[in-house]
Amino acid sequence: MRLRKTQRQSKQSKAMVEKDRKEWDKFLNRKNQSELNRTEIKLVARLYSELYNVKYSEPCTCNGRIYKSWIEQINKRYESK
Repeated sequence: MRLRKTQRQSKQSKAMVEKDRKEWDKFLNRKNQSELNRTEIKLVARLYSELYNVKYSEPCTCNGRIYKSWIEQINKRYESK
């Protein structure tokens, strides 16, 4: 029973730290909102993995659905302050 409780707690999401908030604010105000460059992909992947406590990965960019979903989820954390 204890193991299950510990596993659930480890899957909980985290709050954004100030450094990440500043990087995300810069990301949200970038000129080209329709594309992600290499640096932005790394930022989205890193923040998503840290905030949602999942393994870091950089999915294929051929289909933007995953990144759009991740950005929406990171935005929720960003807006929740």
